[in-house]
Amino acid sequence: MNERNTKVLTQEQIKEFLDQGVLVADNIFDFQEIQDAADGLSETLAKNGVDVTDIEGTGHNLSLLSSTNGSGGVVDLFYDDWKMAITSNPRLFQATTELWNQAYCSKGEARGDLLKEESFKWHQHGAFDCNKGYMYIDRIGFRLPTALSDKLGAKLKSENGRRKGRKTNSLQRSLTPHLDCCPIDFFSDRNMKWRPIQCFISLTTNLDPNTGGFEALPGFHLDFENWIGNRVPTVYSKKINGVVKEVISPPPCIGEYTHIRPKEDASIMEKIRHIPVRTGSVVFLG
Repeated sequence: MNERNTKVLTQEQIKEFLDQGVLVADNIFDFQEIQDAADGLSETLAKNGVDVTDIEGTGHNLSLLSSTNGSGGVVDLFYDDWKMAITSNPRLFQATTELWNQAYCSKGEARGDLLKEESFKWHQHGAFDCNKGYMYIDRIGFRLPTALSDKLGAKLKSENGRRKGRKTNSLQRSLTPHLDCCPIDFFSDRNMKWRPIQCFISLTTNLDPNTGGFEALPGFHLDFENWIGNRVPTVYSKKINGVVKEVISPPPCIGEYTHIRPKEDASIMEKIRHIPVRTGSVVFLG
C-alpha cells in the first residue's frame, strides 16, 4: 500500500503511542464505514449458519469456524470484501504510517545513534519507507458471553459427545496473555517476519474489565529488551524413573506465540489491564 493523505493523528495521540505502546484512536472511521463492516460481518456469519439475531439458536455453528477450539473467541474469517475494504482504508493506513515514522528507526540508524529514552525505536531490519507497507490479515474476534458460551458448548457435547482436543465443554475459552513473537529471537536475524504495528478495529463497545475485552500492558515496550534478558526459566517437578525431580527448562517460545506464565512472569501478569474501546475504535499496538 502507498497512500499520502493529510495527517490523521494528533501530536497528542502519537505521544500516547510512544509513551504507552498502545493507542486507542476514535477518529479514523465514520459511522457508515463501521456500520457497513458490521453488516458485512453479519452477512458472512449468516452464510456460515450463524444468525447474529439468534445467537442462542445458531451460535453453536461458530465451532465450525474455529481451528483453535474457540480460543479467545477467534473465528477463521480472513478475506471477505467488507473486511478488506475496512482494513485497507486510506485513513487507517495513513495513521499507521504516521506511527511508523515516529516510533521506529527508518533511516538505518545504529543502536548507538539513539538517546537512551529513544532506544525502543531501534530494530535490526534497517532502513524502510514509512509510506509503504504490507498488511498481514488476521482472523476475527467474535466473543460470546461466558454463560452463553457454556450453554452452547454443553449443547454440542450432548449432541456430539466431547469434542476432540478440548479441555472444557464451553464453546469458547479465554486467550492466555501472550506475546505475538519469540522474545529470544526478537532482535536477531532469525526474526524474519517483522510486524512493527498490529491493530484491530472494534465493531462493538467494551468498556468494562472481565467482559471478554482487550487487555495489554501499557509501557511494556520501554522495558521489553531488558525483560528479555532477565526472564527466569520454568521450574517444575516431574517423576523420572520413579523419582520426583526438579526440572528446569528455558522460558517458553513457540513459533510466534509466547504465553505469559502466571508464576514466573507474575510481575508482568499483575500489570496487565483492560483497554476500553468503543464501537469504531482502532487499537494500535507497538
